[in-house]
Amino acid sequence: MNHEQTDLEYRRIVTHNTEEHAAAWRGWHIMCDQVSDGRFQGMITDIRLPGMQLVRDRSNQALVKRGRGTDGTISFSMPATIDTNNFYCNGHISESGRMLIVPSAGLPELQTPSNLDLLCFSVEKSLFQKTIDKQLIPFDVDARLELPMLAELPHDSDLSACLMAVLSSDVAVPLLQHSRVQDGIKDTLLQHVVDVIDTDDNYLITPLAKKRMVDRAREYVMANLDTPPTILELCNVVGASRRKLQYCFQETFGMSPVTYLRIMRLNAAHRDLLNGHPLTSIQETAAKWGFLHFGRFSSEYRALFGELPSDTLKHA
Repeated sequence: MNHEQTDLEYRRIVTHNTEEHAAAWRGWHIMCDQVSDGRFQGMITDIRLPGMQLVRDRSNQALVKRGRGTDGTISFSMPATIDTNNFYCNGHISESGRMLIVPSAGLPELQTPSNLDLLCFSVEKSLFQKTIDKQLIPFDVDARLELPMLAELPHDSDLSACLMAVLSSDVAVPLLQHSRVQDGIKDTLLQHVVDVIDTDDNYLITPLAKKRMVDRAREYVMANLDTPPTILELCNVVGASRRKLQYCFQETFGMSPVTYLRIMRLNAAHRDLLNGHPLTSIQETAAKWGFLHFGRFSSEYRALFGELPSDTLKHA
């Protein structure tokens, strides 16, 4: 019997802004934009086991997230509680009872609600496929997960409870040093997700026309920051009426195009200031992202991030 202990990679990091929060996802390449008002507070708990990474992500503000996971892995994520508000996933609305299954290179753009408690674990793709093959389930990971998938969690599933037990208490950390405990956790999690993919209650997150229209509008605004386009110009560029453009943004992000695009520009300025230095000019940063009225920029910035641009620069 194997009772040997192994080195455990365990981290718990308190984060104070979206840049810190994104950087705390070890091995991932994440960008976060804050879309609800107030100071940001978050925490990332990260445990590395052989062939598997477990993450608990807590944040008090609504976020838009995009990026990619660790190469060669499949990630599985779900809200920790069933009363979590719905979130947007590449324009699709996902409910709290669903699990997002994502190949490492295919993280969809997510808009998550305020006060989200997210549980996630990543598995080496080869290990996942090997487990599926041993159980004679006809599921080719490369072919079936070319796009992200939303899967219905069984009502009696205790997957989130299992993850919470591992990620919620420092008391569990000494036990996790034992290889038999690690193997037991990996086997339990793998069997849970194999059970989930072996059902018909799953669907792929296919590109939506409304999401493509939103992406075109965003790209155009970011490419023309020196002369921010009017709504009329934006409608002409994307080939949509004002009402249709409004509908696409509302269905994709839950807000109007004017509000969303202003928030994205504020986040870009926020990111520059967080990565700035004492000689960074706040006015030049504001102008770079299309804010020509400095007083209005400062007011909107403070409303969104809970601090003035000068306060952010002090923390850089």
